[in-house]
Amino acid sequence: MSRESDAKPSLMPYPWQRTQWQMLTEQIDRERLPHAILLAGPEYIGKQQFALALAARLLCEKPVAGFACGGCKQCHLFAAGSHPDVLQVMPEEAGRAIRVDPVRELGRFLAKTAFQGGNKVVLINPAEAMNPNAANALLKNLEEPAAGSHLILVTHELARLLATVRSRCRRVAFPLPPRGEVGDWLSQVTGKPEQVPELLMFAGGRPRLALALLESDLLQQRRDFDTLLDEVAAGETSPLLAAEQCLSASPLMALDWLYQRVSTGIRSGTRNRSTVLEFRFLDKLLRVKERLHSSANPNVNLLWEELMMDWQHLCR
Repeated sequence: MSRESDAKPSLMPYPWQRTQWQMLTEQIDRERLPHAILLAGPEYIGKQQFALALAARLLCEKPVAGFACGGCKQCHLFAAGSHPDVLQVMPEEAGRAIRVDPVRELGRFLAKTAFQGGNKVVLINPAEAMNPNAANALLKNLEEPAAGSHLILVTHELARLLATVRSRCRRVAFPLPPRGEVGDWLSQVTGKPEQVPELLMFAGGRPRLALALLESDLLQQRRDFDTLLDEVAAGETSPLLAAEQCLSASPLMALDWLYQRVSTGIRSGTRNRSTVLEFRFLDKLLRVKERLHSSANPNVNLLWEELMMDWQHLCR
C-alpha cells in the first residue's frame, strides 16, 4: 500500500486543492466528468484524500455546496469503508507491484450492476505500481467504460505509468502546495507552529509527510540521517559503517531524504561542489529507486555502500 493511501476515508479535500476540486465538481454538475481521472503529483500532498473525497461526492445522494453531505446512507457506508460500490486497488505491501489479478477483478466489479443503484467507483493507488500485465488489463476498462462507472487513478511518478494508460485518462495536476498555506494548516492541525519550518524543510514542502514526521519517530530519524551525512562528508564516519546505519530506515524513504539533501544544496547555490557531479548523483539516486521498485531484489546494503562512497567523494 502506498504511504499516502494510509489516510482514512474523508468527505473533504485539503484546503490547497480548491482549484482542482472546483474544476471536477463543476464537471460532475454538468454531467461531463470523464470516465477516468488521473491525479498526478508528488507523494504526500494529499492526492489520496482528494480521490476519496471525489469518490464520496460521486456516490452521495444529496451533495451540499459541491461536497458529499456526510449524512446520507451512501456517505455513511463510504465513511465506514463498507460501500459495496467502491473498490480500492493497491499493492499488498508498500513498494510492491499491483499484479494482474486485482485488475481483472476490477473489470468484473465494474461489469456488475451497482448494489446501491448509483455510480460505481474504483480507486487505484499508486497507479504506477501496476506491472505491465496489470496496466494492459486495465486498458479495456478505460477504452470501453461501463455505464455509471468512474476510475480514479493516483500517481506519484507519472513517468512510470504506461503511456497508453496515461493517454486514456483526464490528467489533473497537483503541484506542491504553497508553503504559506501548508504552514498555516500544519500550525492549526499540530498546535506546534514553532516546529513547522523544520517540518516543511525536512518534508520538502509536502504536508502529509510533514505531519507524518511529527506523528512518528521519523523526525528524529531524519535528523539522525542528516547528522550521518555530515559525518560521512567530514570523514568522521566511514561510508561502509554509514551504509549499515542506513539499513534501519525504509530504503525508499532514506533515498528521498538523500535526494532532498542534494537538490536543496543545488538550489541554495552555497555548496562548493561540482554541479555536474551533483546532477549525476541525483540521476543515480533515481536509478537506484527504480531498482528498488523492480522485482530484481537488489542487495540494499551494497547499494548504500556505493551511495555513501559517492556522497563522500561528492563532498570532497
